[in-house]
Amino acid sequence: MPNIKKPAAKFSSHPVTKRLLVVLLPVLFLALAYVALLHRRGSFGSGRESKLNLSQEESRRLADLSKSTVDQGHYADALQPTLKLYTAYPANHIYIGRLADIYDHLGRYDEEAQYWEKYMDHAPNPIEACPQIGQAYWKQGDKFEPQAIAAYRRCLALDPKNTDSLFYLAHALEMSGQWAQAAEQYQKGLAISPAYTDLTLGLARSWLRMDKPDDARKVLVPVLRKSPDSSGALLVLGMYYLHQENYAASKKVLTKGVQLADSDPDFHVLLARVAEQTNDDAEALRQYTRLVELNPADERARARRDSLEATKMASK
Repeated sequence: MPNIKKPAAKFSSHPVTKRLLVVLLPVLFLALAYVALLHRRGSFGSGRESKLNLSQEESRRLADLSKSTVDQGHYADALQPTLKLYTAYPANHIYIGRLADIYDHLGRYDEEAQYWEKYMDHAPNPIEACPQIGQAYWKQGDKFEPQAIAAYRRCLALDPKNTDSLFYLAHALEMSGQWAQAAEQYQKGLAISPAYTDLTLGLARSWLRMDKPDDARKVLVPVLRKSPDSSGALLVLGMYYLHQENYAASKKVLTKGVQLADSDPDFHVLLARVAEQTNDDAEALRQYTRLVELNPADERARARRDSLEATKMASK
């Protein structure tokens, strides 16, 4: 019988092999992709987000250092040990909250807000991040007002009868020009706690801005009777007289109030407005100068001060 050799079979032509390749290749591809993803995230110990393994002794040392430096007010020194603790224990709400507090004192409000967000995700009592989470957004400027208001709403949702949460939400709405909504929240708070003075004054301010001076005066008068030297009440009374175009009365009240709270820029804003309405450029210049001292980033106050100074120099 002739010695007939069978042709060598090609590996890929076998039907069983084809089926195995069809099944295995996608699995191998996914496995490789997963390994690459883990590597990028640092799951093998080389990435920035890798969990730090600390011994019990090192953890205790860092915890003592973190707490003591914060207690002493040395926030810059507290940052690194606290970050190490957070990296080792990323779900520990104590270290998360401490980092948020540190970033607040360092003026790094964007990072503060991020850590308060983490705190609300991990803390057993997330309302302890309130009102700081909203304030962290608010301190970042006008562009972050919606995030601040949203944060205050989240705080209120955790405890709808919490009058402090109602106040902070109402105040943020008021400062962002949403006066009707602000008045509604102030009234909700007063329905729970009628003696909460800041809620009353906020409601009076909102009603003045909504052109409801009689309603504002009605809730303001009892506060003034009880606390005639309340700087907050005097500020609102000054606003009321300014709204009524009684500039002499407004100036008298605001001058008394600013002596009690010279660092409150609202008094200087209103006194500057009264001065401009009465053509008292010297007084307006003095008030705008004080506003710039209190807040060097206030561009509007700086522009008015510079304009008044230029007018003063030109008149000499």
